[in-house]
Amino acid sequence: MMEHGFQSFSAQHFVTLFALGGITYAAIRRGKMVDEPWKTDIGLIIAGLTFSTVLIDTIYKLWVGTYDILVDLPFFLCDLVALLLPVILYRQNRKWIGILYFWALAGTMQALLTPDIEDGFPSFHYFRYFLGHAGIIAAVLYTIVIHRIRITWQDFVNAILYAQGYLVIVHIINQGLGSNYAYTMQKPPGPSILDFLGAWPWYILWAEVVMIVMFLLLMIPFAISSKGANKGESSDY
Repeated sequence: MMEHGFQSFSAQHFVTLFALGGITYAAIRRGKMVDEPWKTDIGLIIAGLTFSTVLIDTIYKLWVGTYDILVDLPFFLCDLVALLLPVILYRQNRKWIGILYFWALAGTMQALLTPDIEDGFPSFHYFRYFLGHAGIIAAVLYTIVIHRIRITWQDFVNAILYAQGYLVIVHIINQGLGSNYAYTMQKPPGPSILDFLGAWPWYILWAEVVMIVMFLLLMIPFAISSKGANKGESSDY
């Protein structure tokens, strides 16, 4: 099958999102039907597949000689999270699951809605991009739903504070390498929400405001749910 260029908000894009959403829903349904250790193992399998997309991409680029430290180091937030996710789930790290709830649904979801890719189905980059990003969201949602984790205001604060630390560190890296990880130096070439937030450095400041608003929206289901509090206390995390 001949591969074609990818266009955001095209039929291919919407079909991809629908399929990934369906797979996530099916995984959560399956997780509710099985007992331990499979309840936990399914989440680890999803996280492992997400990890493998970054690993395979790195090995391939090193093999063919196209690896570029300016764009291919795991300093984009989604790549970094994909590498850490299996460890976080295996160790049942409740603090980081709370942080990743906000990062995944606010940040990684944005990457799915406005993809920064050029090649469409069935290219390697297409599968690497969408499976890698969707896997993060699926693994985090699966873990929170299956283990009945209640997201708290402390998770909200942690997600904001750790995001600031990440941005400071990655900007220092960008200054040293001349790279643009996390787009702290300039906007991405493709369309994104940053296009509506002004020129540098103002789009970074406005992005912080948007981030907090999105985090607040994600907090609503847990803030108004009294049942969620009781469920959260019974969680293994």
